[in-house]
Amino acid sequence: MMRHLTHNGLPSGMTRWQFFGLIERGRRQLGLSKGATAYLKVAISNTIDEDFVAGRICSFWTSVTKIAAQAGLDRRQIARIESDLVQRGLLAKTASDHSRRAGSRRGGKIGNEFGINLAPLIAQAVEIQAAAQKAAFEEEEAERLRRRIKKLFGDIRRLCSGGAMEAATEVLPNRRPSTIQSFERLQQVAEALEAVWEDFSAQIGRGEKSHQCDISPALNTSKENINKTCRAERRDDAQPVRTSAAQVALLASAPLREIIELYWNALDNRGRLSWQSVQSAAKDRANQLGISAVTWQRQCRALGQDRTALCLMIADRNADRSDAYRVRDAAAAFVGMARSEARQGMVVNSLLGELLGSDEGQSNGG
Repeated sequence: MMRHLTHNGLPSGMTRWQFFGLIERGRRQLGLSKGATAYLKVAISNTIDEDFVAGRICSFWTSVTKIAAQAGLDRRQIARIESDLVQRGLLAKTASDHSRRAGSRRGGKIGNEFGINLAPLIAQAVEIQAAAQKAAFEEEEAERLRRRIKKLFGDIRRLCSGGAMEAATEVLPNRRPSTIQSFERLQQVAEALEAVWEDFSAQIGRGEKSHQCDISPALNTSKENINKTCRAERRDDAQPVRTSAAQVALLASAPLREIIELYWNALDNRGRLSWQSVQSAAKDRANQLGISAVTWQRQCRALGQDRTALCLMIADRNADRSDAYRVRDAAAAFVGMARSEARQGMVVNSLLGELLGSDEGQSNGG
């Protein structure tokens, strides 16, 4: 049976090819293969601009054979791609598998169609936009991470410790971050190398190494020790937080809230905001404020990721205030707050309560 699936249009000012550009940029974040992206390019090329206006039908009825030729794929690939995109809720099939695809237009508008409908794809324009933004951020951050990894190898080499270099090489055997394409893998390598540098430099600073590099006693470089060194573990006695992820988002500064929104779209599909999204956003905001990844990981090990994110949110928000709680340097305030929390506890709960009270006072006109 034929279905006329209309849609609510693309975001204001966005053209269909700008929309495809977002799909192309956010391909990895959306979990789309290169073949699926090529298919969607053909799909959009077989529509017109007016099809993307709210209330219209956006569909095409090009045959599988022609789609395959235009996308540079074979018919079986096209069938698999269409089936996958329909199952994922990105397309709707309005023609049966074995029926001939057809349609008609009247005055530029699609009157009837038996083919592939793009309404579900258009409905996810906001999520696709968020995925493209995340991809752009990760591309920029990936270059920074590659530079950081190169510098860390240099810093570790200057420790003049065979054990440190062995541990670092265990993390990245070829020592070439340019060969790593996965953003998540780059993060893992950078964090592991930072842990290696931090651990071995601390040991050397405590006098566990001779001043003469060439006669230094070998350090423990067993795989078990390397794994313990390279893994940032959460402290067992870290206190649980006393607020929700949603409350953190409400209290956050405007820049942090914008990043949280990005991860809420990308990780939570705009459902219930997770602590994972808040943690990721807080880490990104920390980087913007100039807080090094080494410092961030050290606080996460001491306090746990949720409480570290809370410290960042409070310090960042207090930098915007004009009362007695205003801080001049959010990064320095974060470090001081985290250290105080690690030493005596209850600091975050106290400052969080104050911030909540301050917000309620402003809401009530106080």
